[in-house]
Amino acid sequence: MGLFYKAPRKRIFEQRNEIFIKYGVPALKKNGFEESPYKGMRFGKLDAGTYAFDLCRLTEGSHLETITTYISKGDRWIKIYLNIFILKPTLKTLSQLNGLDQMQFFLPPNSISEMRLRSDDFKGMPLFNTVKYKIKRYYSERGFQKRLKRLGELIERDLNNIDRFKERWYELHEPLMTDWEGHKLD
Repeated sequence: MGLFYKAPRKRIFEQRNEIFIKYGVPALKKNGFEESPYKGMRFGKLDAGTYAFDLCRLTEGSHLETITTYISKGDRWIKIYLNIFILKPTLKTLSQLNGLDQMQFFLPPNSISEMRLRSDDFKGMPLFNTVKYKIKRYYSERGFQKRLKRLGELIERDLNNIDRFKERWYELHEPLMTDWEGHKLD
């Protein structure tokens, strides 16, 4: 037994998933996001080493805002990505997308405008970017629990204020115009 506490990798992996489900999903749903209606959408465990969550909402002018979250076993991060598209022809509800394929939204050129929250949107020197969706260093089990709590609070606060990140996305990118399955339109 070592001098410092070290949580097992499997526990860290499961805890990050629980944090996102407990804090992130309700915050997004409160802001109008829902599980993606597309065929093959991901909401939960993909394989032994990855969780993925696809959520989206439809806003004015047929803008499709997508939030994709990845939690991998091999790291300590919760990776949350925002992307926005203009869908043509205009949609009335997300249910019109039921059963359509979403793969094109994750491939270039559509994926080029994807913004990772708390990473790609940072203004200033990267050296000073200390607020991240990551379990920071801890030296005891109590410290580990404290880090988990802070991570959950950060995710809940940020996703409750997702429109702030949306504004930053618009500063960096312009939404691509696509059809309902993500094929780029001219």
